[in-house]
Formats: sequence, structure tokens, C-alpha cells
Amino acid sequence: MKHNVGRTEKIIRVSVGAAAVAAAIFAPLRPRWRGLLGAVAADGILTGVIGYSPLKRVFGISR
Repeated sequence: MKHNVGRTEKIIRVSVGAAAVAAAIFAPLRPRWRGLLGAVAADGILTGVIGYSPLKRVFGISR
């Protein structure tokens, strides 16, 4: 698996993921929105840590 997420984008993805986790925990939201924020957080943190985004490959976007 070739890395397709650059260093700056990794930092941004992990930061957005952490903010989404915080919002899901502390914001008074309905369960549906908590689930959506959880998915955004998981995607951001996972792709930021691993350095690979399958959607970027599907759309042909490189770093």
C-alpha cells in the first residue's frame, strides 16, 4: 500500500478527527449525529495515522 497522504494533510486529518471526537462527546447531539461525527473522526484519525486514503486513490488524487 503506497502512501498518498502528505505530512501536512496527516496533521490536518488527525486534528479534524480529534475535534470530531470532542464534539461527539461534549456536544448535546442526537445519536444519529454522534454516529456521523464518530465516522468522520475514525476516518480522519485512521487515514492520518496510516498515511493512505482509499478515496484519494479512487478519484486519482495523489499527494
